[in-house]
Amino acid sequence: MRAFIVAICCAVLLSAGPIQKQDTVKPRKKKQPAAQVASPSVESPAPTNDPRVGTTKSGQVVYRGKKGGYYVLTPSGRKRYVKEADVLLDQPK
Repeated sequence: MRAFIVAICCAVLLSAGPIQKQDTVKPRKKKQPAAQVASPSVESPAPTNDPRVGTTKSGQVVYRGKKGGYYVLTPSGRKRYVKEADVLLDQPK
């Protein structure tokens, strides 16, 4: 029975003739240049009431939170907490 089904499938495929590849490739669209967006301020992307205490080794401004944790502000304005060992504290004057 299995050989019979295989024979019929082969006969159907051979009777269909050779398969021709159709041109289905669409031309690519040229990308439009992106609009220039003003970069956020390096000092403080979002206002904060916490005191500035120093910088990181990469130069980001570090703030101290209400509970004593250190954080930097991301360009979107969110707080990203950093380890105390990564903070270069400002020298008191």
